[in-house]
Amino acid sequence: MNKSACVAFALLAFAAVSASAQNYPARTINLIVPFAAGGPSDALARLVAQSMSATLGQQVAIENVTGAGGTLGAAKGAQSRPDGYTMLLAHIGQSASVTLYRKLPYDPVGAFDAIGLIAEVPMVVVGRKELRRYQGTDLLHQG
Repeated sequence: MNKSACVAFALLAFAAVSASAQNYPARTINLIVPFAAGGPSDALARLVAQSMSATLGQQVAIENVTGAGGTLGAAKGAQSRPDGYTMLLAHIGQSASVTLYRKLPYDPVGAFDAIGLIAEVPMVVVGRKELRRYQGTDLLHQG
């Protein structure tokens, strides 16, 4: 095959890939929120969905799948077709599911690919005042 034929073939392959990529999204994208409607995760998801809809020119629908600390929604996301039309709003609390449940209906590490970070939320550990000292040592200032 000569050089110009190789270049033509490469351009044709690139055009075919580009044309198929331009068809996405061709239908509604489903964003699973594994927490109740009206909560902070749901509110954030709705802002993201609104922006995604405007950018992609396609509806992004929120589906609240509640229960088991986000595990039911995560399971639904993990079991969906990997076609880009179902996404999951993951939450830091879901990382604890591997320690809370003996057997999960999905692989918490291998079932998902991160798309991007949408928020950072500060976390604080709190307890009763009497718990601040443990055997005479201030737990808050240990190094």
